[in-house]
Amino acid sequence: MAIDVNVGGGERSRARPFLKWAGGKSAIAAQIERLLPHDWRERVYREPFLGGGAMFFWLQPELAGHAVLSDALADLVACYEVVQTSPDVLVTRLQELKAAHSTEHYYAIRDAFNEQKAAPRVERAAWLIYLNKTCFNGLYRTNKSGAFNVPVGRYTNPGVVDPPALRLASAALGDAEIRHAKFDYLLDEARAGDLVYLDPPYVPLTKTSSFASYADGVFTLADQARLAEVFRALDERGCLLALSNSDTPDVRRLYEGYDLSQIFAPRAISATASTRGEVTELVVRNARKYPPPKGR
Repeated sequence: MAIDVNVGGGERSRARPFLKWAGGKSAIAAQIERLLPHDWRERVYREPFLGGGAMFFWLQPELAGHAVLSDALADLVACYEVVQTSPDVLVTRLQELKAAHSTEHYYAIRDAFNEQKAAPRVERAAWLIYLNKTCFNGLYRTNKSGAFNVPVGRYTNPGVVDPPALRLASAALGDAEIRHAKFDYLLDEARAGDLVYLDPPYVPLTKTSSFASYADGVFTLADQARLAEVFRALDERGCLLALSNSDTPDVRRLYEGYDLSQIFAPRAISATASTRGEVTELVVRNARKYPPPKGR
């Protein structure tokens, strides 16, 4: 169960992701939590594919210093850092962007985001959130040059800024460590007893599907194999592991010998409504190393 965060002395409510993100776990977070070690709150929590942060915001480790959140996408990490430290300044800038929103304004901000890499961190964080809330389907996609290239979405009144939600997210992030790093940093820093939740770009369900974008490139089957190697190394080290991925023969082969738990998940992002629906996913665990529930 997520911890409620009290902001400004008002009603207590749960912090939630402030970004839309393909593959987000909001709809299945409760299912995944039931598959984690019963004492996960007592452990260092590492999430190296942060994305929209749905799993973190669902769990919200009570001691924020217990959370180490990372991603290979530098702009995403910088956005989290701004939300963590400067939510009020960010809210003000987002309100300005919302007031100016139009199709022409969207493409002007998209150009600025791609071209002005040295702009102030708060400005780039605001641009990222604005683009995320107003682009087609909330996708984050880049071309081969690393430029964000998603077209504007068709929204009458897009929810660009939600001040209470951003402040709740800031409070939930608290003293969490947020860093720009690829997943294999875990080999240098993860320790026995740490809980590591991995949510990589998924292996495509069909041969005609493309591999998912990841940082400045594509997360290929070779990357999936490298991740499986890291998973096995962390298992040997004594980390407690859970990994989400598609239910495909490739994933089952890469994680043969581990606990493979099926869960049902809605597929929310698709070009057409007719292809949206419920799919089977896997949660891979080294559950044999999970401690037994207290009292046993």
